[in-house]
Amino acid sequence: MAAKRSPQATRASAPRRADLPFWVWLLCGILIGLGLAAVILFKGWAPKLRETEPAPTPAPTTAPTATTTTAKPRFDFYSVLPEMEVVVPDEEIKSASAKPSPAAPAGAERKRLVLQAGSFRNQSDADALKAKLALSGYRAQVTPVSVNGVDWFRVRLGPYADLGELDHAREALKSSGIEAIALRENG
Repeated sequence: MAAKRSPQATRASAPRRADLPFWVWLLCGILIGLGLAAVILFKGWAPKLRETEPAPTPAPTTAPTATTTTAKPRFDFYSVLPEMEVVVPDEEIKSASAKPSPAAPAGAERKRLVLQAGSFRNQSDADALKAKLALSGYRAQVTPVSVNGVDWFRVRLGPYADLGELDHAREALKSSGIEAIALRENG
């Protein structure tokens, strides 16, 4: 039979040394990285930044002669657009809605009738009114306009075919609590 083995003596394991905490390793890594960066910077191994030469300053010119012309604005529609709009008086709307309008002659200048429900400096306010009008069943558009360097956002409805239709829409808006003005645009 097989010989019986004698029990082996168990060896005591060597005492385990304590592991270093994570923050110590992190601190060592940061210090090594900073040390390498300092060596590269001070040894001159880092690429040099090119210094640009300042642009030469032009010599001062003499005063312009008396033949200076006023600068023509780049765009002229800022002044043309407000001239194309004419506020339609209430009396004209009332008298036109009372009698049917005759058909316009073919050679007559075409004029559009619109209602302006509001004019705002913030586009968000104009969009809010446009949404309110859309919920009431009206189709409005927001038109940005610059007046004297200030941006305005106008909320407009239309165009309308005749003054009677315009008056009907204006009265419906008034009953909804929105005061609108009637405008006649040339073009």
